[in-house]
Amino acid sequence: MKDFDFLRRFFVIVVAVLQPFIINYYLGDIPSLSSVWGTTLQPLFVIVNAMVSYLFFEMPKWRIPASLLLFLTAFSVTEYPTFHTVLAALFFISCIYGLNSIKRFRWYLIPYLISTIFCISGLYWFETWSIIILCIYHLNLLFYRNIFLRRK
Repeated sequence: MKDFDFLRRFFVIVVAVLQPFIINYYLGDIPSLSSVWGTTLQPLFVIVNAMVSYLFFEMPKWRIPASLLLFLTAFSVTEYPTFHTVLAALFFISCIYGLNSIKRFRWYLIPYLISTIFCISGLYWFETWSIIILCIYHLNLLFYRNIFLRRK
């Protein structure tokens, strides 16, 4: 893996994991990440989702979540609330397929599915913990592939 490619992917993962905390710091308690629409942090939401979609499109098993994430970003929760919500739900469900695609990392499904418990404390925290688990998974995959390819 080229150094720039590694750094690019690493940067996207770090920004994606920081995004919910940045949003929470500046906006306080919000119902969901999509509630950022119409606030000063809307560009952050759009740019981070676009970067994550781009990263996902590069991985065949993650193209469906990539498409869903891109569409839910394009269709704002303020203008298309039902369609946006359906796309968001489908995004999180479709990530199960990607998490299940590599035998060595299938165990990430367990904490990902457990994160649904955070729906009790609000959709925002479910989304945040799901994103964190997805980011850790992709970070683990990134380092694993980088180490594996350097050995060859």
